[in-house]
Amino acid sequence: MAVHPSPKRGTVLVADDDPVMRLLMLEMLAQVGLDAVEAEDGPAAIASFQRQPPDLVLLDVDMPNMDGFEVCSAIRALETHAAAATVPIIMVTGGDDLEAVTHAYEAGATDFVSKPINWPILGHRVLYVLRASDAIARLRVADAHNRAVLAAIPDTFFRLNRDGVYLDYEQGHEANSAFPQEHCVGRHVSEVLPEHIAGQLLEQTQAVLATQHIRSFDYELQQGQQQRHFEARLVSTGAGDVLGLVRDISERKRAEEQIRRLAYCDSLTGIPNRQAFLELLERELAHSRQAGKKFAVLFMDLDAFKRINDTLGHNVGDLLLQTVSERLRETIRPSDVVSHSHLARLGGDEFTILIPDLERVENALAVAQRVKDAMRRPFQLDGNEIFVTASIGISLYPADGEDSESLLKYADTAMYHAKNCGKNNAKLYSSSLTMQIMSHVKLEVGLRKALQNNELYLLYQPQIDVSSAQIVGVEALVRWRHPEHGIIPPNDFIPLAEETGLIVPIGEWVLRTACTQAKAWQQTCRRAIRMAVNLSARQFKDENLTQIVLSALGDTGLEPRLLELELTEGTLMDDARATMIMLEQLRGIGVLLSIDDFGTGYSSMSYLKRFDVRALKIDKSFIVGLPQDSENAAITRAIIAMAHGLKMIVVAEGVETGEQLLLLEQYGCDMAQGYFLGRPAPQDAITRMLAAQRAPASPAPP
Repeated sequence: MAVHPSPKRGTVLVADDDPVMRLLMLEMLAQVGLDAVEAEDGPAAIASFQRQPPDLVLLDVDMPNMDGFEVCSAIRALETHAAAATVPIIMVTGGDDLEAVTHAYEAGATDFVSKPINWPILGHRVLYVLRASDAIARLRVADAHNRAVLAAIPDTFFRLNRDGVYLDYEQGHEANSAFPQEHCVGRHVSEVLPEHIAGQLLEQTQAVLATQHIRSFDYELQQGQQQRHFEARLVSTGAGDVLGLVRDISERKRAEEQIRRLAYCDSLTGIPNRQAFLELLERELAHSRQAGKKFAVLFMDLDAFKRINDTLGHNVGDLLLQTVSERLRETIRPSDVVSHSHLARLGGDEFTILIPDLERVENALAVAQRVKDAMRRPFQLDGNEIFVTASIGISLYPADGEDSESLLKYADTAMYHAKNCGKNNAKLYSSSLTMQIMSHVKLEVGLRKALQNNELYLLYQPQIDVSSAQIVGVEALVRWRHPEHGIIPPNDFIPLAEETGLIVPIGEWVLRTACTQAKAWQQTCRRAIRMAVNLSARQFKDENLTQIVLSALGDTGLEPRLLELELTEGTLMDDARATMIMLEQLRGIGVLLSIDDFGTGYSSMSYLKRFDVRALKIDKSFIVGLPQDSENAAITRAIIAMAHGLKMIVVAEGVETGEQLLLLEQYGCDMAQGYFLGRPAPQDAITRMLAAQRAPASPAPP
């Protein structure tokens, strides 16, 4: 088996003018595993060092041309010039006098050896010096590394004894404000830091020494006009002192504050957001339980805010929300009604107000009234004068609920009740409202299934020509037969369909079903009966309305002139420009248009002329009481005269007596419908009524 030589541990430069001494030194170095390079005099040694610096130099003092002291000084000068590490130099002297030793060290020698030389001892001495040199080199590297690290760290370091006296202090390059005074060593903490911070530092120091665990604490220092934040971390370095690191955390604190602001502040209005309000509500609950106090939650929603977004744009809508929040802040400031309150924006146009320490319910109602009054004042925004109102719901702790979720939900429920009561209202929550809401929700769920389950059906009310008493048209009326609750009145489910948007698919079904039936009567009864179908405001604004009408007519084969679409005054007046465009499209199809419930809305003569509709339907509220009610009689007569002047047909609704029909005939009313002439009935009943009459040549002219 081959034996490999042990690895060499270093190279030694041997400089001596005596060849025998060099030979002995080379042999000695080989025995301890070291390589050697020879130099017969001082200049040769310097030249060899310049070519390749060794790990150690053995240098004889007595050499011609240049003695060992001069060579040693020259090598040290070369090292300084080259910024190299210090190579250990062992001087070999011929004597052991003190002067020679001193001279050797002054020249830069690391160690010295006196002649005669103990060769085994010299070998171990060389190895020891090399090991020491390596250790020193590593220490220098570590020290340089540590100093670089310290220079890069923007923190301040210090050592403190158990009595609170600074033993050491190293100031970070960015943490020069960690202490009010820079020179701390030898001073007590009470001389350097404010009293409350010094006391905290001493307390933490004692805790670290007692537990030998790392401790930390934060403190603040006022510097000019700025408040800066610092974090001190302490660790034990012995039985009686600690090492501390102080870091400036002002930027971190600012970032945390920014994060907190983003998390708890509404970005649009600058007031607290939903999360902030929920946490505030939890804190108030805990406080009120402990103190036996009451408080109120007000839930506010702007009425018809969507209309502002749709008509004026979201930029104006956002500006309105910002202005509303400012006005609310001003409105709920401390007053004689409440000492303080808290405002938040939950999202959209929903705001909440928490009134703590509530003494009387009347105080919450008073705040709600002030808020309503503030909202009713006009807003001047981006060149627009905007009017809005607010609906407010109020829940009370502990009467209405004892947890935040319930209180917020009940305030929301009360707010919706306020809207249903005509908006611009403030309502207190009551348990009966929950039952109403649950019923409302169940009704909505049922209505969503009504179409697919064939629960909807149509009734038809005949319209007669007043002069001939012939049926010339019918009005389609939708009904709902609920599988559990029976017949649901239209007044209960039509507003719900409008609110949820279900009126659009329901309206399309009504239109198709009515057109199908009108075509069936035309074929079976040989009667061209005009079919009147009501359009809701939401249907009228549907951009697909014309296509839906065309599709229904095309699929059923009904002539457009036999379809009449009825619209209310409010629907027509909501957006005059859009109304004109839609009416023009519908007239282009060839269908007839009429105004339903005339007299209960705007009744603008100029708009009637612009809209160019076929007929007016006088609302039944004007027919009630005829002929005895002289005022209703005068209004009815005026409407008929005005409509005829505009070349429009007049249809009277709600005719319930023969006297009313006779009076309408005298006034010149064209058509009438009502219980006296026929109640809403299924298609079979209308079919029998049509068969009993002699069919006219054609329906009443448009």
